[in-house]
Amino acid sequence: MQTKLINRTRVTSMKTIKASGIAFAGLFTLGVTANASAEDIAIAIHVEPSHAMFKVGERLKESIEEQTDGDFSVTLLGTEVGGERDHLEGASYGEYNIALGGSMPMTLYAEEFAAADLPFVYSSSEQAREVYTGETGELLNEQLIANGNMRLVGLSARNPRNLTSNFPVETPEDVQEVRMRVPEIAPWIQIWEEIGALPSPIAWPEVYTSLQTGVIEMQENPVDLIHAGKIFEVQSHINRTEHVYSFFHWLMNEDFYQGLSEENREIIIGAIEEATRWGNDMVADGQAELYEELKGLGMTVVEPDVAAFRSAAEPAIRDIAESYHPAVREYVLSLVE
Repeated sequence: MQTKLINRTRVTSMKTIKASGIAFAGLFTLGVTANASAEDIAIAIHVEPSHAMFKVGERLKESIEEQTDGDFSVTLLGTEVGGERDHLEGASYGEYNIALGGSMPMTLYAEEFAAADLPFVYSSSEQAREVYTGETGELLNEQLIANGNMRLVGLSARNPRNLTSNFPVETPEDVQEVRMRVPEIAPWIQIWEEIGALPSPIAWPEVYTSLQTGVIEMQENPVDLIHAGKIFEVQSHINRTEHVYSFFHWLMNEDFYQGLSEENREIIIGAIEEATRWGNDMVADGQAELYEELKGLGMTVVEPDVAAFRSAAEPAIRDIAESYHPAVREYVLSLVE
């Protein structure tokens, strides 16, 4: 993917934005009182305030303000200033200091490294996280900085994705020629086609009705979305394929990062590390509770033969891996051999 060169004239410091008196018009509507002498850190989070990641943002705000003794005032901005892409573009040119991204920042700014959410490759979040560590992590950040003027400063684990249906799914044979909703992510579609399903990209708000009317017969999502979307009303089985382990990405504007003093940089990065660890525990603990709730709501939990699915997906995975950076490709292929 050809990423547009960043127009450096758009990169504006937060101090200049504040001086102009036009930024963050929604500050007071959010109930945030800024210290006039404090430098503002704007964090854009594209999820609703009830979402776990917004709670991580609230913890991060509290930690930064407390540890810097009021030198920084943190403003949390949500969907009132746009969606995920708007937030990422804003962080790229300096409107926001930090932005939360799902899979989008990798596909937009570091496509050669967008391998952590590849289906049926990883067996845990720890395995998927390796893409972001060591030399690979350094090369990934170089691309994010070069293409997006942002650096990755934190990862938040998401619940793994599972398949729902109205019958038990135990092997790849159970999904042959079955109409299945997947997000509009080309590698995901290719892998499910390789397995034998008929993947259909449908917008999330339309999934419930599509299942109810028979337009599709299955869908796949993390357990929290299965619960929140009331999929239990139109699907009877949750099949623990756990085929995708992905992350939310916390990205910091590079100019802001470079402009921080060593002390403040250490405080802010440390606060991000602590908040994301806290969030990871919250998400993991919540997953077990959600499974129990879904059982209570009538869903049957199935333990499929995941190894058989991985084997069926392997040809597509190998083909997709050819587009990755050699360091990432080598790691991905080592997990499917």
